[in-house]
Amino acid sequence: MRGAAGRVWVLNLDAESELSATHSYAPTQHLRTIVQRERQRLIGTLVGPNDVVLDEERIERGDPLPERIRGWPGLAWCPTPRALALLRRVGAVPVLTPGLELLRTINARPFAARLRSEHAPGSFEKHCATDMEQALALLARPAESGWLVRREFGAAGRGRRRLHSGRPGADELVWLQASLRQGPLIIEPWVAIEREYTRSAWVRRDGSVLISEPCAQTTTEHGAWVDTERIHADAITRADDEALEAMTERVARALSVAGYHGPFGIDAYRHRLPQGGATVLNPLSEINARFTMDWATAMARDPRTGVALDELHRLSAEPVIEETT
Repeated sequence: MRGAAGRVWVLNLDAESELSATHSYAPTQHLRTIVQRERQRLIGTLVGPNDVVLDEERIERGDPLPERIRGWPGLAWCPTPRALALLRRVGAVPVLTPGLELLRTINARPFAARLRSEHAPGSFEKHCATDMEQALALLARPAESGWLVRREFGAAGRGRRRLHSGRPGADELVWLQASLRQGPLIIEPWVAIEREYTRSAWVRRDGSVLISEPCAQTTTEHGAWVDTERIHADAITRADDEALEAMTERVARALSVAGYHGPFGIDAYRHRLPQGGATVLNPLSEINARFTMDWATAMARDPRTGVALDELHRLSAEPVIEETT
């Protein structure tokens, strides 16, 4: 495998939707269109010039694929069952992958909330609601700017809603009920974010971890990713840098203990305290146990190119043996 000319990719940017599905999953045409558009931004960064990106719709139509890809290592944005099935269908060999239940556990927001709870001094507390009674009790509590309610799974700004403190309205109750049917809700105060950070990493099978330099992330008001850039040393305090690296190491240990190895990223941010106070670091907002839109930029050897392929190819060139689940 080490001599293969390239790799076969499934860029399933809708992975969180599949992880949240309680039965069989098939993306809507609207979601397929979004995935098709967004994955173009990964060509030339995460995906190399000799790699092949699989298009599920083209495969379903029976469009021919290069015969040379049979036996090539297969990588997925997130190795969900649909992604792995697509790789096998074209004769690619998926790299070492976790089971579905493990993917669900470590990508679910309660996993990150529990890990964060002991390491966020000065920032706000996240709450986990498993039923409507708990959710309504939390939302009734005073919060200067209201509450951010997030479903168990979500990405690109999906699966979240801002609610005012107090009794939710009729449409908000419907959304809460539908959300709770999918899993627990994470409820936290809505805060004014001053700057967003990310750290990307790769946790190896032996538990060691390769961590990127910090990056600054830009998202929309709804939480959808816009851009990532590396941070110059003078643009982040030493305390924040050390806190982010320490949190990334804690996440890597937790993922390794759970049985995961491969790419992951964390989101963090500095936010303003209520009533116009000083800013404080929230060292862990999300854990994405998969590739991320930040990963190629963050892990690049040369920040001018934004290409992380040298490190990715070395890491994924380890023996391609699938786990049985």
